[in-house]
Amino acid sequence: MIRPIKRAVEDQLLDLPGVTAVDIGARHSAGRCTGQQVIIVSVARKKPRDQLEPGACVPSDVFGIPTDVIEEEPVLQHIHCAEDEPLPPRPRRGERTGVIGGGSGIGPCRAVHLAPPEVPVPGPHRRIGTLGALVVGTTPTAVTMGLTTFDVGCLDDGWSVGDRMFDPEDGRVHAELARAALSGRVDAAAVALAPGSATTCVVEGIGPVTGPATAYPGERVRKHGFGTGVTTGVVTSVDATVRIDHGEALGVRVLREQIRVVSSESRFCGPGDAGAAVLGPGGRVIGLHVAGSRGGAVGFASPIADVLEELDVELCTEPLRIHA
Repeated sequence: MIRPIKRAVEDQLLDLPGVTAVDIGARHSAGRCTGQQVIIVSVARKKPRDQLEPGACVPSDVFGIPTDVIEEEPVLQHIHCAEDEPLPPRPRRGERTGVIGGGSGIGPCRAVHLAPPEVPVPGPHRRIGTLGALVVGTTPTAVTMGLTTFDVGCLDDGWSVGDRMFDPEDGRVHAELARAALSGRVDAAAVALAPGSATTCVVEGIGPVTGPATAYPGERVRKHGFGTGVTTGVVTSVDATVRIDHGEALGVRVLREQIRVVSSESRFCGPGDAGAAVLGPGGRVIGLHVAGSRGGAVGFASPIADVLEELDVELCTEPLRIHA
């Protein structure tokens, strides 16, 4: 009953000032879960009702379903690095010896000019995220590719197929942008790997990818992001609709029915993790990590079935070398 009502009113709620997300979940009171299922409305900053304009308040209920207002602001999770600036410190990684697999870093060779407040110092910057898993095209030929997000692979509206990609750890140009999708349910891109590349279907620190799966609340998941390494969390919702700022060129976009993951540690995600594959039990990929709350306690992922369908690709489960 609650899901169709949430879908019916979410656009009205998102139009309210400061609202960043609409979801379904359990109400919390005084830091404790009450177990009552409600429509959760996220705002960038909570304000007393007497400081809000008339009509700007989140209603206490919609069609008899209670609401719960929380502070939360989903943000994209890439790294911006000036062209002459070294990468920020990251968790220690294993020796990949040139093998491309899940959890490695990736970014476009193309730089973009950025200015404060997005970066401390104005100038050309590169964007870096995560190559989450290997995929293979279903048409017209079975091209092997790496999976990441639209915001990492495409940067802005100036992207084109064939844009070159580099590995931020060793500087190798090892891929080209092949496919991308930024829709109402998916933020994703696929990069074709360079001829002669050695690949692995193992996500570093987690294990081999065995196929896709559907996420369900209560499921324990892991991801390996270029920024924060291996982290664990629990799926708390598959109904999150989030507003995410993609910058001046692309503006604010709404992603619907995303997977919400709450950290079971200090944090689940951080800058550089965009594009990480989120895996459930048995090596099954449930989603592609897109965004997270400031501080990283909560992550948001596009469902993997939607990602694969919109990019017209399938997950690779067997390693292979790409022939020249």
